[in-house]
Amino acid sequence: MFDKLPNFIDPINFVNHHKQIKASVNQSAFPRLKAQLAEREEERQVKVEMSFYYDKTLKFPAFEMKLETTLSLICQRSLQPFDLPVSSQVKGVFAESMALAEELPEEIEVYELTEDRISLYDLVEDELLLSIPLSPIDETAALGWEDVPLEEVAEAAASESVQEIEEEQKRENPFAALEALKSKK
Repeated sequence: MFDKLPNFIDPINFVNHHKQIKASVNQSAFPRLKAQLAEREEERQVKVEMSFYYDKTLKFPAFEMKLETTLSLICQRSLQPFDLPVSSQVKGVFAESMALAEELPEEIEVYELTEDRISLYDLVEDELLLSIPLSPIDETAALGWEDVPLEEVAEAAASESVQEIEEEQKRENPFAALEALKSKK
């Protein structure tokens, strides 16, 4: 068992030897993920558990990956940072070509092996990026206008409309000169 996440591995070798990984990796190790996160003072960890084996029913070299972390995102409603707990489980297989894996169930992730080695950091980072919502929203966040009592909103709107009416009446009508000419005839 590995207690540190190796960067590059030979997946077939890991499958043949039924290797397991249980590691904790700092979020700053994933540059694409870091670009999506809100700035935080403390460093957060990603707990990674992976096991490699040959799936006899699917007839492919396979792996299972479990990820747990907390992502600090910007809420699109309040524009304030909030924490999103992430817990993800993925079952995947390694295939030499996507054509070989066409008949696999949809819930099985297929990773095409184009080289002898793959980056586990890229694999973990891809899964974390997929767990970020398209528009992150903190369900507990209040909107700025929700904190203002309804009476104050109504009074402000009424006073604005009264001021606008008064200003319009004070402005000189540009057609007043034409009206004066019309009345002379």
